[in-house]
Formats: sequence, C-alpha cells, structure tokens
Amino acid sequence: MYLVFARKYRPQTLDEVIGQDIVTQTIKNAIEQNRLYHSILFYGTMGTGKTSLARIIAKSLNCEKGPTVEPCGKCEHCRAISEGKSVDVIEIDGASNRRIDDARNIIESIKYVPFSARYKIFIIDEVHMLTEEAFNALLKTIEEPPDYVKFIFATTNIEKVPQTILSRCQIFKLNKISPQKIYEKLKKILETENINMQDEGIKLISQIAQGSFRVAENYLDRVVAYKNDNITAKDVSDVLGVADFGLIDDFVDSLVSFNADLTFEKLNYLFERNLKVETFVELLLEKLLTLSIDLELKAAFINIFYDAFLQIKYKVDDAVTLKVATQKALSLKNLTKIEEIIKLTYSLDLDKKIQTHIQSVEEITQGKLDNINTIETNNVSLQDNTNEADRLEKFVIDLFDAEIIAKR
Repeated sequence: MYLVFARKYRPQTLDEVIGQDIVTQTIKNAIEQNRLYHSILFYGTMGTGKTSLARIIAKSLNCEKGPTVEPCGKCEHCRAISEGKSVDVIEIDGASNRRIDDARNIIESIKYVPFSARYKIFIIDEVHMLTEEAFNALLKTIEEPPDYVKFIFATTNIEKVPQTILSRCQIFKLNKISPQKIYEKLKKILETENINMQDEGIKLISQIAQGSFRVAENYLDRVVAYKNDNITAKDVSDVLGVADFGLIDDFVDSLVSFNADLTFEKLNYLFERNLKVETFVELLLEKLLTLSIDLELKAAFINIFYDAFLQIKYKVDDAVTLKVATQKALSLKNLTKIEEIIKLTYSLDLDKKIQTHIQSVEEITQGKLDNINTIETNNVSLQDNTNEADRLEKFVIDLFDAEIIAKR
C-alpha cells in the first residue's frame, strides 16, 4: 500500500524533528535526568510536530533500551507505538471524545497498570475541544496521576484550554518551521525517492507551506502524482495553483518602475490562470521586504499590500482588493517626502501670510470691523464683508485642521 510522504517520513527520533531545537533539547535533558513532567502540553500551528513529538516521547519512555533519548525503533514497544497499535499508549481525538463520559473512561482506565510497557501514556490531540465538564473531571487525575501514567496533550488553540489545566502541565510552544528548514528536508526526501525537481520548485513549496511541514509534504505528494520526475517550478505552480517567483519578480519590477500597463498585465495573467490571490500577496510581501529601494517608498508599498492581505483574509473579494491595492501603489509615483514639503513651505514665506490673516481675524472678533452686521456702511455691503469673514474662517479651519462646534 502506498504511504503518503507525511506518514512515510514522519520523524522517529528527537533528532529527526526539524525546526524545534529548543523543545527537543529540553525533552532530551528531561529524559536523561529522569525529570520528565507527568503532564506535557504541546501547542502550535498544524504540521509543526506536536503528535510526532508525543509518539517519540512514548517510544523513548517505553523502549526496551529505555528510558532513552534514542529509541531503537525495532523492539516490540517501539514498533507498536509507531504503528498506533500499542495497548499502553492510547491516542485520543479530543474532537470526537470530548464529553464527560469520555473523561470518566480515561479515569477508569488509569486504575490499571500498563499491560506490558513501562508507562501507560495518554496522547490527547486537539485537547481544547474537550467540554468544560470533561476538563473538570480530569483535573485531579492530571495533577496527581499514578507513577506509571503520563499525559501528553496537543492543541492548535491553547487559548481554549482552561488555566486550571495549563497550570498542571509543562507547556512547550512549537514554532512555525522556516522555509529554509522545510526546503532542506524536502530536498532529502526527493533524493531518497530519486525524483528530480527544479530548485525553484522546491523553494516555492517551502514558501507557501506557511511553516507547516505536513502541508509541504502534502503539496509534494500532489506535485509528484502529477509528474514523477524532472519537475519544474512551472509544474509546481500549475498543480498547486500558485504564482511562481518569476511572476512575483516581474510584478515587483513593473511596480517599482511605475509601469502601470505592464503591472496590470501581470495581474491579468494571475487572474486568467486562476492562481491563488492570497498566496500571491503573501509572496509579494516577502519580496517587498527584501527590496533595496527608498525606505519611505518601500514602507508605503508594504503598508498598502499588507492591508490588502488582511482584507483578503477577512473574505473581501480578492481580485478587487488586489486591483485597488495595485492602483494605490502605482499612485505613489507622486509621493513627496515630508522634508520636501517643509522646504516648500519655507520658500513660500507662508509665515507672513498666516500672520496677516490671523491679525485680520482678531480685528473682526474685537469689533473693529463691526460694520459686518450692518446693511451698508462706507459703501461696503454686508455681502462683501460676509464673504471675507467666510474666507478667513475657512482659512483658519483648514490651517489647524479644525471644525466648528457651534456658532452664535
């Protein structure tokens, strides 16, 4: 039977876990010093190694050569745990076993010593899905389990786990895996499978996996199913429906040179091929961060497209959002630095003009121009003075970015 890459290349030892060096080193030290906590919680985004680490710990504790940081992977216990068949390592899906009755079954099971292994280990995935009643039922057991019991929890949403549970666990955060680490591991898999793939294609998969190695492996499976050798970056782009780095580079070059026609030509290419807009904007932001251009212009580009990225995340029409963002970015051609505006202000000698207008306003308020309320005085009509007052009023409001609250 065919095994997908995510299962075939699941890490079997702590050294094989990528991108979580601090966590794996801490666990190694705890096992070697016999200081491993009775309740452990791993949290982080999907595909970062939570369940894999739980199984590796189970093997490290129950291996015939153990407890050891290097389980043999060959003994009865190691093989049973890897295959999910160990009667003493119980894996529970928190989403489908979330009720208080399920918690009571765990409590009842804990009364019995391990059948053949050194420890009875409960691995509860997506533990945040348990009900409040189930959590409450498990509190005492998690805090003071028998010496032969270990709890290992995994969750993608630690905020939903009650503080009463968290306070009874040793907590490890698993970070997103860097694109470089994913790239290196994918390259090894391809070498092992004797499959040739263009470097740009591997980098593209690594970049769009969003820090999840399992996602990257699933993408690799799809691409290999389409074409099992001599795979190009274009093949990856076509199969996964994402823009390749070439399109990103061309779009950025035309954007920076403010070539509107060419920029929208690249956008039309994106839309015509029905490539994922969200992924395009994400790769675009990565590219913009590395650009060596004027700092103010770079910051403006990033702000515009990051705002577009957030709108797309909130399900605003992606094509319209990207077009509007692109038009805004192209309008930055006329961007003027604040320093230049200040210099221009001084060159116009505005201080004198502003003082003159302010003095005129003071004269009006002091009543020196009290004929503003008369029908006609010295051949000056009410309309003429009213217009002058309005102009002065508007000038002051615009100058100080103010607004009229009330008028007498």
